[in-house]
Amino acid sequence: MEIGNNTNLDMGNNGDMEVDIEWVNNLAWYGKAVRSDGFLCEVHPGELSSYGIWEKVPSHKVGLHIWQYRLPNLELVILLVFVLWQVFDILFKKLGLLIPKFASMMLAGVLLNVLLTISGDKSTIQEILFPENRIDIPGCLGSFGFMIFWFLNGVKMDVKTIFKAETHARLTGVAAAALPITVGLVLYKYKSDENRQLKAIEYNTLLLMESLTSFSEIARLLLDLGMNHSSVGQLALSTSVVSNMVGVMFWLGMVPLGFQSLVQGVGLLLKMFFFIIIVFAVVRPIMFKVIIRKREGRPIEDKYIYGILVMVFLSCMYWDGLEQFPALGAFILGLSIPNEHPIGSALAERLESFNFGIILPLFLSASMLRSDITVWKDILTFYSSNDKKFAVGSLVLLIFSLKLSVSIIVPYLYKMPLKDSIILSLIMSHKGVIELSFYFFSYGLEHLDRDTFSILVLSIFLNSLFLPMAIKFLYDPSKRFMSYQKRSLASMKITGALKTLVCIHRPDHISSMINLLEACNQSDKSPLTCYVLHLVELQGQEVPTLISHKVQKLGAGTGAKYSENVIVSFEHFHRYVRGSIFIDTFTCISNSNHMQDDICWLALDKAVTFIILPFHRTWSLDRTSIVSDSEMIRFLNFNVLKQAPCSVGILVERHLVNKTQKRQQNLKVCVIYVGGEDDMEALAFAKRMARQDNVTLTVLCLLAAKKSKEATRQEQMIDTVELSELVRSNYPGNFKEESSTTYLVEGILDGADTSMLLRSMAFDYDLFIISRTCGQNHTATLGIESWCEFEELGVIGDFLASPDFPSKTSVLVVQQQRTIANN
Repeated sequence: MEIGNNTNLDMGNNGDMEVDIEWVNNLAWYGKAVRSDGFLCEVHPGELSSYGIWEKVPSHKVGLHIWQYRLPNLELVILLVFVLWQVFDILFKKLGLLIPKFASMMLAGVLLNVLLTISGDKSTIQEILFPENRIDIPGCLGSFGFMIFWFLNGVKMDVKTIFKAETHARLTGVAAAALPITVGLVLYKYKSDENRQLKAIEYNTLLLMESLTSFSEIARLLLDLGMNHSSVGQLALSTSVVSNMVGVMFWLGMVPLGFQSLVQGVGLLLKMFFFIIIVFAVVRPIMFKVIIRKREGRPIEDKYIYGILVMVFLSCMYWDGLEQFPALGAFILGLSIPNEHPIGSALAERLESFNFGIILPLFLSASMLRSDITVWKDILTFYSSNDKKFAVGSLVLLIFSLKLSVSIIVPYLYKMPLKDSIILSLIMSHKGVIELSFYFFSYGLEHLDRDTFSILVLSIFLNSLFLPMAIKFLYDPSKRFMSYQKRSLASMKITGALKTLVCIHRPDHISSMINLLEACNQSDKSPLTCYVLHLVELQGQEVPTLISHKVQKLGAGTGAKYSENVIVSFEHFHRYVRGSIFIDTFTCISNSNHMQDDICWLALDKAVTFIILPFHRTWSLDRTSIVSDSEMIRFLNFNVLKQAPCSVGILVERHLVNKTQKRQQNLKVCVIYVGGEDDMEALAFAKRMARQDNVTLTVLCLLAAKKSKEATRQEQMIDTVELSELVRSNYPGNFKEESSTTYLVEGILDGADTSMLLRSMAFDYDLFIISRTCGQNHTATLGIESWCEFEELGVIGDFLASPDFPSKTSVLVVQQQRTIANN
């Protein structure tokens, strides 16, 4: 604090005393005051928090408003921005508009900008958003948030995707970035100096950022649209990685051109490459050593997380010292961090949600507040006396058109459908927070004036609002998994080859699936093909991955990083039943909300007939208590039942379904049959099991016992016809199946009667096979429908799997293929 030497209070002069008191009060509360003799005094640091009501008790004129203190001001701004962008995000979802979340954050900033413009200076909203004589703490915190955002983008990005990408993806990525940049440079070079409305640094900044396609932006867009597991989405991810790297290479090549001296430009490049070498030659090997030292299954220690954050700050400081984009240092450091478990996943888990939901919106709102909405009005109404505004708008439209065109033409030449090519081009033309942050940085360095910055912000804002709507209009997800063939057990020969897809989430699912497969019929005449899919939740990276292990050819050591237990177990099972079964194991690393897409894609690609899913509840070894109850698995099972291209079964294992434990005893299976397509599907699967040695099958047919004679005859006639078509099949070689099968017909009055019957049979069987719709709208479930807890199991299936059921018998719930596409 600087105070003049001539300070005194003249108590005899009331005017001087009032001036001095006002000066003291301003200094005490506002942290800044100007004395009558011209001295400027400031107090550092200023007041952080309010003293509550006590500061205004002595005098009503003394003290600040609550929003004028630094900490309450920060909290109020965070709350204001968070509420606004959440309101817009929820509103878009209610309206069925799939607008990206960051567009809602920008819209919150637009609304604040409009309120600020309407209210004018000296308003409360002005004091909250732009406190007088104060450091912009919310803006600083937002800058920190976007720095972390860039770092996490680097962590999630897998550069190896470039080498894995298909030829047309690489060519599209290169062309989408190289063509607009090349055309822009040629136009600028052959334009006379007097006709150039933009300076070289402005032009190069616009040209580079508008031509670039950011991988992280594309990944975030596809995630918001639910397309990151579609074929177009996968192609867009690969293409954006290539385009991103091409843009970075162009940027590095243009760095020396910004200096008058070639020596200075080359020196700057050497400093950049020195940083890159240190990061990848020193930091990356250290990270791998940390992973090796960490115990399997243990979380990463906090000291490593803190150390990485310190390196993020140092990287930004280094690039800021080079007078380059600071966040680029954090991005390159993120590329060097292994994006797998445990480091990459721990960083994403701890930082992403809080940063993206709370801190980053401050940065986006601050960017919108710095723009001039009057410029937007001029551009949108095509009225302006400034040719520079139209030059900026024309350049943005030109690059957008070139990028859109080349992203359509190249994939189309590679035989991609025109509609999918258009969707890919719209995805590749998307702009978001990466471009906005770079423009904001350039505006802070005065490389862009406010009008140019406002136009660029408007273009990003409109792009983020309307492009997702156009993509969603063209993209029809309902036909993704539509099968053009009937893929059900009831429609195929009982001696035909059966293709199954077995899904594994947890290690304790392995034995239950193997036991069920072992109980199924497999022989040289009736082979069984089993695709095993181990589902691993995606953490620390943006790109979902499907790994094929080829158990029989490559062995358990190849690609077994995530699924070693699964591979070894099924390889052992294959050796045990050699010759009669084919097994191919896959690992799917995917977001939990989209795992059903990977399951259905694999089932469609492999022409699978039957998908077997584990129930979301897992019981203890003695089968008496529940040890896990995963809502994620239950949500996944629901979605697979809705969109599967074939029949689906959910296995509730509470008793070991394993006929080899006691050779002298048969595996006793009971099928509950009421009537309908799903019941026929369940019976068809049971008949395959009945062809196996040591398997006895009981078909329990439930008929309504108390109805009018006409209704009873009609219902019994339908049920009998359906049952006889399957029971009296004339396929060759099914004598063993008929001899081991028993048919029981029981008359049922209502659901209570069904319950009593099943309880009396509870300990007679090792496995119940039942359809999901068994008893639906039937007398067999009358009065007990409301007691159903798990809809995916159906009414009777839920009863058999409930803890109240007397025995711990396993249950397989079957649903027949729902939809078939028309040719």
